[in-house]
Amino acid sequence: MSSNRLIWVLRVLVALLFVASALMKLFPIQAFEKQLVDLGIVNWCLAPPLARGIIAFELFLGFSFLQNHFFKKFIMPLTVGMLVAFIIHLSIQIIQTGNTGNCGCMGQVIPMTPLEAIIKNVITIGIIGFIYFNSPRKEGSLHRYPLLILVGSVLVIFLTYKMDCCCDEKPVNIPVGVVTQPIQNTIDTAAIAETVKTTKDTASKTVLNSKDKTKNTTTPKEVVTVPKDTVKVQEPTMARVVSEFAPYTQFSDGKVVNLDAGKNIVCVFNTTCDHCMETAKGICEASKMAKLPPIRILFWSEMDAKGEALDKEIAAFFKFTGCSHPYTVVNVSTFFRMLGKAPSPPRVAVLNEGNILGDFSSLNFSKEALIKAAK
Repeated sequence: MSSNRLIWVLRVLVALLFVASALMKLFPIQAFEKQLVDLGIVNWCLAPPLARGIIAFELFLGFSFLQNHFFKKFIMPLTVGMLVAFIIHLSIQIIQTGNTGNCGCMGQVIPMTPLEAIIKNVITIGIIGFIYFNSPRKEGSLHRYPLLILVGSVLVIFLTYKMDCCCDEKPVNIPVGVVTQPIQNTIDTAAIAETVKTTKDTASKTVLNSKDKTKNTTTPKEVVTVPKDTVKVQEPTMARVVSEFAPYTQFSDGKVVNLDAGKNIVCVFNTTCDHCMETAKGICEASKMAKLPPIRILFWSEMDAKGEALDKEIAAFFKFTGCSHPYTVVNVSTFFRMLGKAPSPPRVAVLNEGNILGDFSSLNFSKEALIKAAK
């Protein structure tokens, strides 16, 4: 193989790597948005444009490797700079959280740990270095070609994958008032009233049934005795807060509920996710071991199923888990926001007055932990 042919083979290989990396982040793009939020890079308001910008830039670099204009002067240095930035970011991630989870470099299609991604990037930099030192500089480069590729990449991504508004418009977990007064000894007035009425009736009957004919017969004094069990001590309760689940009030059972009132369990499930099914099965088994609060499910269909197809997915889900619960269906953007700190579905949240007492993903869920949090 001639040197020139080898160079072009390597250029095509790098181009395919960047294009594939960009395209894989689109399935679904909301998962990539969530990773940016989880890493603390941006909030949900800025995640959609940043995610699309990164994908469009990767697409631009990939296609730019297939043309010669400003290739050695601009495209290759820019590509190496981007890879070095990724390596630094991934190294910091390993130091802070360890070599765990999917780095998202190849989206959800090909999960990679941060260390695997670093190795991939180092090899890619080596290939680009070989290309750089074995490629001639093109004279008379024109700006229009790289610029057209950049504009085309941005337009394709931003117009094809339009952004949903994900700005944090409503406060989350903001106290709205205490549910009950602080713990104190209180007398059950209703019980006292009933006791007084009963005592009066008994006293009256005693007088009417009396056979005593003495002149000094008098009506007995009414003595009210408050039973000890009518004095109750209120249990302390949490202050109610507005949770992220508060907007969901209607479910498949037709009831209108307030998920921030009392104890509730909210599950965020993908209808075809194996981990979600296993977790739901564990919840069904836990409900047989102990009494659990009401369970509600937020479903999302990865296949974007609707109508009868969606019904079949949900029916298959419940058939596998062994029990069913009221549910509602959310869109893809909402679904990934509702995952909270869970790196991927599922998520199971135990609420008490809107406060999250237990927050589980497939990494830390267990029947025993769920029962303990729900007590």
